[in-house]
Amino acid sequence: MSSMELRKIEETKIACARKFFDQLNLKHAPENVKYDVVNSFDKLMELVK
Repeated sequence: MSSMELRKIEETKIACARKFFDQLNLKHAPENVKYDVVNSFDKLMELVK
């Protein structure tokens, strides 16, 4: 498998995760919890603090 194929697979996984998190946000107290996808550990730490 080439790195380009892996990239497409990863992009598809991220798109699916975003759709899944959108549904979670609609169902479960969006004013208290926000589910999302981050692209780096630094971004995660920025959101958590």
